[in-house]
Amino acid sequence: MVGFDVRGMMKDDLEGIFKLNSEGSFSLINYQNDDKEHKILVAQLNDDIVGYIKYEILKGKNFKKGLIIKELVVDENYRGLGVGHQLMIEAEKVAKNYSIASLVILNNNYLEEEVIFYKRQGFNLNLDSRYEKKYYIQ
Repeated sequence: MVGFDVRGMMKDDLEGIFKLNSEGSFSLINYQNDDKEHKILVAQLNDDIVGYIKYEILKGKNFKKGLIIKELVVDENYRGLGVGHQLMIEAEKVAKNYSIASLVILNNNYLEEEVIFYKRQGFNLNLDSRYEKKYYIQ
């Protein structure tokens, strides 16, 4: 797909995000911006938000650094056109900057199309029944 941009979320993007995910939490308002550990990236085509990825960076003494993907949503009209793939690439760039050991999809009920997408992106099911992409950073 040509012509969409991926960038950090701005407050003006909230309406577009809620249109994509009406079940989304209003905690999105405070989720991003100055906190580097929690972010939302949006895919924008013209003036419309056509997708977003919400993630959190975990780091601590008791576990390896990880980037947890909490939500990845793409407008149904734009699925299969590379929007989700590009959002995932941008999340992986963030992971590389933080020297992250793995990316994990935080979801318990995977739809068949999600499983196909995650496998195409290089994720595998881990022991916790979550899709994970380990040690892709060399």
